[in-house]
Amino acid sequence: MSLVKKSLAKAASSVSTSTKPNAPTVVATPTNTHAPSNVNKQTEYQLYAAAIESDLAQLKTFTDIADKATYKSEALERQDYLGYINEYRLSGQCHPNTVLAWVFIWLVDLKRWDAVLELLPFMIEQKQPLPTVFNTKHWPAFVIDQLYDDANYYLTESKQQGLFDISYVLRGLINTVKNQDWNGLEVVGGKLYAIAAKVDAALHNYGNALLFAERAQAINDKAGVKGLVDKLAKQLKATVSE
Repeated sequence: MSLVKKSLAKAASSVSTSTKPNAPTVVATPTNTHAPSNVNKQTEYQLYAAAIESDLAQLKTFTDIADKATYKSEALERQDYLGYINEYRLSGQCHPNTVLAWVFIWLVDLKRWDAVLELLPFMIEQKQPLPTVFNTKHWPAFVIDQLYDDANYYLTESKQQGLFDISYVLRGLINTVKNQDWNGLEVVGGKLYAIAAKVDAALHNYGNALLFAERAQAINDKAGVKGLVDKLAKQLKATVSE
């Protein structure tokens, strides 16, 4: 049981014993968090928010990126943040949620892309604000920036398995934001489709690469893929002619 769950269980027990002297203790567990009315969802959120603020403060004591990643991974388990987020999603609540925001950021940092892509539509739907330490206020832009850096690394180092894996993630992200209006976000949108085009081109998926490159150019004519579009079009034409 996470530290927060233990706090909720203790609060529930205190309320139960104070209102009914001989009443059984109400214990909050991951599957049974129905505490008395005054130990409500707001109380739960406050406890989790305090927990993540404590973890963020602890992270500032680390200088090594690997140590930070280890701490984040362990904190996700220790505090059962993902369990809380699942409960929050199912509850129908909608409010600025710093726990949700930071856990999502940690998932991106830890490159847990399946979880990121699952949560991203929810972040957008709820219009959750990014922490003020980040320049962007747009969740897809935040994810795109991280994926762009990873994909560029794999391209530079010619790491085929990395390119294959990141291609899958990029396609998932493109599917997630397929209805996105890129007005005002032309640079970000062009960046996403441009890097997807370059990755697919490196994997010899020329058809998809051309589609992505053309989309990048349509969103932002300064996406830097004009030469790639011409090259891919010639390659595909030559392939058809053979």
